[in-house]
Amino acid sequence: MTNVSVALVALLLTGTAQAAPAVFSPESGVLCDKKAGFCTDTQGISMGLTQVHLGDKAQDKLLKIFGSTDGVDMGSYTLSNGVHCESSEQQCYKDRYFPRTKESKYTAMLFKKSK
Repeated sequence: MTNVSVALVALLLTGTAQAAPAVFSPESGVLCDKKAGFCTDTQGISMGLTQVHLGDKAQDKLLKIFGSTDGVDMGSYTLSNGVHCESSEQQCYKDRYFPRTKESKYTAMLFKKSK
């Protein structure tokens, strides 16, 4: 292997080694958290969106954790990065503890109104 091809292989390996973020927005008004294993929309944690964006295994895991969603507040949740969101308030916070500090990045990604 020549020096140029060794350097190219090394560059390719280091350049693509960045891990995708655990929390991402696959479409407008949707947040998914790979680490926590769920997706949300403006209403809260969504089984359907979890299945679409994270797969059947993620949805099955949620179903095992929650069983029926009766009596479970799916609109109040904390992402794996510590950001806490309240769908009833259409607001995310830096964490779930009081006094709460508003968080703008994920709030905009999830709750911003499209015009």
